[in-house]
Amino acid sequence: MRNRWFLERLRTNWTVLTIYERFEQIVSLVISLLLSILILAALWNLISSVAHLINTPGAVVQEDQFPVVFGSIMSLLMALEFNHTIFHSIQHRGQIVRVKTVVLIAILGISREYILLDAKPLHAAIIVGYGISILCLGIVYYVLDIRESSNSSFR
Repeated sequence: MRNRWFLERLRTNWTVLTIYERFEQIVSLVISLLLSILILAALWNLISSVAHLINTPGAVVQEDQFPVVFGSIMSLLMALEFNHTIFHSIQHRGQIVRVKTVVLIAILGISREYILLDAKPLHAAIIVGYGISILCLGIVYYVLDIRESSNSSFR
């Protein structure tokens, strides 16, 4: 039912779209399809990895395996968020990718890298760099959120 509504809306909007907007819609559909395939493959890989960890007799989950599994989960969440954004833009004829979502995905990506840092000694500049990056992206996200809230209150 929802797919029928989506296709009908896409067909209705198609007549009023410019050539470039049609091009964007086609590219967005292809990217969304490819991302969906990638998400399914990554999910299958994650499920098989966890099943292997659980089914290995006498094996204790080692501390170096947990960040790898958790990193896979974070990667899946980032891909899902990105795919959701692309699909939302197709449905609502909006801009292709909202800046706020790109900033959120960047925050998730840096958080993933921070989580996956090895326990080995790291140069302090690397940790400070991650911290400054997260702080700056957080400020940008906050400013975008405030701006979006103030724009919606005037409508």
